[in-house]
Amino acid sequence: MGPVVPGWPHFQLRNMSKNRIIRFLSSIRLAIILMAIIAVLCVIATVIPQKLDDSHYTSQFGAIGKSIITFLGFDHVFSSPLFFILGIAFAINLFVCTYGRIEIAVKRTRKSGASVGIWGSPILHLGLCILLVGVALSLVSKHEIYYEIPVGETVTVAGKDGGFALTLNDFSVDYYEDNISPKQYKSAVTVHKPKLEPVPMEIQVNSPVKYNGVSIMQQSFGWEILVTLSTGQASTQLKIKDEDWIVMNESPEGNTILGIAFYPDYDEEQGIAQIRSHRADNPHIVWVLQEGDDPVAIDTLAQGETSLIQEPLSITFDGYRYYSGLQMKYDPGIPIIFCGFLLICLGLLMMYIRPGKKTAVKTTDA
Repeated sequence: MGPVVPGWPHFQLRNMSKNRIIRFLSSIRLAIILMAIIAVLCVIATVIPQKLDDSHYTSQFGAIGKSIITFLGFDHVFSSPLFFILGIAFAINLFVCTYGRIEIAVKRTRKSGASVGIWGSPILHLGLCILLVGVALSLVSKHEIYYEIPVGETVTVAGKDGGFALTLNDFSVDYYEDNISPKQYKSAVTVHKPKLEPVPMEIQVNSPVKYNGVSIMQQSFGWEILVTLSTGQASTQLKIKDEDWIVMNESPEGNTILGIAFYPDYDEEQGIAQIRSHRADNPHIVWVLQEGDDPVAIDTLAQGETSLIQEPLSITFDGYRYYSGLQMKYDPGIPIIFCGFLLICLGLLMMYIRPGKKTAVKTTDA
């Protein structure tokens, strides 16, 4: 009879219980269940519009349907506690499973020697873990902001190490033969960062640039016009992008509003304002004063001209310039996602590599 070890039965039970928990957390069955639930939630998020007003869900699904949707969080699936818990559970399942596979690969390598095929599955799972970390970091830290920057203006862009300033020096557009459809447009910018030399860059459509961890993409463009509204005693200069409606007076019978639009290449046919092209060949503004639904005054102005809107208010067309629509995107998770993807590809490749069979070679003495 062997020696009696104090507490041995209790230690054995605790060890067995621990093994059961680890096996459950790393089981493929749990992974399949979690992925199935996550997939169902993704389908629900596709069918049910996300983050809209309650009135939308009431009109589309009825009062009871709206109550069920909001109670279960189906109106904001990807930010709901349920989706967060499922994501954490899937991450734990994946990490525990990856640790177990690495442990098995180490033991096999020690026992039978190094083999490429043995490490394929662990590296694949490690890549999935890194990919998941990158996605989580991207969801938490990703920032996107859209700027409409007039030529000569500067904006401050947030990024790592305090961000930077970006100045739009010039903007140009290449048109097709109709002078209406843009073929290519690009922004000439300068990036300024404290204690560093300014960096000139050119940003084109489908050719983003990257600086200080921020991707800068050319999205759109338009015209900013400068007009001055004056009453004789006071004046106000306005910056208007393309066109705008300004409320001049509010009343129960109807508001008095002033509409201002820019025509880069103005033309008029039978009293109707038209645009011949989008080039600034004949720049004008068209303004209209409207009371309620009825226009009461309308006029066109070339640059430098002034006209009376309604005594004592007058308008002057001061000038125009391009603005560039730039999309700034800061996403620190992208490099990690890319590394995870590379490891997944490497793991898949290694899983299909098998060590070659040893062939016995008989030798005979001459």
